[in-house]
Amino acid sequence: MTISTPRRLSLAALTLLLPTLASAQGETGFLRGAGHLDTAISYTKDAYNEFWVGTDKVHDPGVGRVTRSTYNLYAAYGLTDDVDLALSAPWVVASSTSGNFERESDFQDLGLQAKCRLLEERVGPGAVSFLVAPGIKIPLGHYESDDVTAIGDGQTDYRGRVIAHYGFDCGAFLSLESGYDRRAGLPKDETPWNVTVGTTFFDRVTVTPFYSGVRSYGGTNIGPGVPFPSNHEAFDRWGVGAYARLTDRFGLTGFWRTTTEGRNTGDVDGFSLGFVVRY
Repeated sequence: MTISTPRRLSLAALTLLLPTLASAQGETGFLRGAGHLDTAISYTKDAYNEFWVGTDKVHDPGVGRVTRSTYNLYAAYGLTDDVDLALSAPWVVASSTSGNFERESDFQDLGLQAKCRLLEERVGPGAVSFLVAPGIKIPLGHYESDDVTAIGDGQTDYRGRVIAHYGFDCGAFLSLESGYDRRAGLPKDETPWNVTVGTTFFDRVTVTPFYSGVRSYGGTNIGPGVPFPSNHEAFDRWGVGAYARLTDRFGLTGFWRTTTEGRNTGDVDGFSLGFVVRY
């Protein structure tokens, strides 16, 4: 059984789907509908001065301020009313102010994902839906993966995700996404957790506060001679996204996020801006 969703709710999907494959903001239960295509270009900047060695936060002048800029191309297509296909291809530039590490720039990982709605039913003042979202992340080249200015982890991930979504008739929604990522090579497998809430104002602007977390299953701590991809990684990040509809075809999207807790990762603050075209 498929339940129609107010048109303004579809705007929220753009806010969430743009950064999903490249930046770990969570998926929601929104789908585009058969034959609809969204494309987007975005710029994301993440930076940190402090980082966690194990669970101890430190600052090291030898590392300096590390910055990663990501230029992402994104497309998603509604294969049917209940199935979306999406891909992303990011170009990453990473640098450090310490002068001890090379500035790196390269294509990172091709992200491919399907999102399939299994069930949707009316419950109370809205509708609840359950979806699965399998995906894969494949390195696009032999980029630097074992340095402070690494482009990425340099291996293939096989991702299995499930999504629970509740959409209120008034336009607000709540989504929970989790699953299991099977990681080839040195990185340990991990479980992501993503919670997103949102609503649309004036039928123009959708605002979406969110939480993103990752917990890997074991690994090493940062240290001399220890490969970065082998480290036991965990983090908690909070942020807020927004989508502004300029016309029925064009829109602007963005988000801001900050890290509140971590393990063998940077104390990252970041923002993203993007331009969306709908067909």
